[in-house]
Amino acid sequence: MKSNIVIVDDHILIAEALASMIGTIPGFDVLYVCSNGREMITRFTQPRNIPDVVILDVQMPVMSGYEVAEWLTAHHPGILILALSMQDDEDKVIRMIRAGAKGYLLKSIKQADLANALATVVKEGIYYTPQVSRTLANDYVKKEVVKAELSDKEKEMLPHICSEATYREIAAQLFLSPRTVEGHANAIMEKLNVRNRIALVLLAQKKGWI
Repeated sequence: MKSNIVIVDDHILIAEALASMIGTIPGFDVLYVCSNGREMITRFTQPRNIPDVVILDVQMPVMSGYEVAEWLTAHHPGILILALSMQDDEDKVIRMIRAGAKGYLLKSIKQADLANALATVVKEGIYYTPQVSRTLANDYVKKEVVKAELSDKEKEMLPHICSEATYREIAAQLFLSPRTVEGHANAIMEKLNVRNRIALVLLAQKKGWI
């Protein structure tokens, strides 16, 4: 049985290129392409138009990728969201994860990597770049090894570290130095046995800490 995909991207050439690539990947069909989130929501009024996977551009007019992801998570939580961006920006990845994305793709992705991403997200429910995927597999998906309990201060800092804000922005909010915030983040990641903020956010969400 094939998995149905909807692509939401205001760059029509990129969307069509993705659709063409997916058309050659066994087990997947593109239902349709939308240029913005509002168009997608309108189409969703027909049950036959609801897909298994939505490939969603992060930066779009009308509705941002974050807003569309939040809408999908609220109204169709069973749909797998793959975020699509020009840049592998950690803050954008974190924000999309918080909005409900199960994976993050670069627009420069090659066909073999796209096929792997689709197969992985459908099978395992999550896909990120090979570097992040290795981190997740090593850090908590299989082992979930926590080296030490967090202190009260670290528990207080955790939601801030797991936000899409930069360390400098967090520091300004909390009247701390960026170095202090980074120190707390590194200590938290060391205790929880994760290697980057993206893996930390996923672990915190899975554990219900944020």
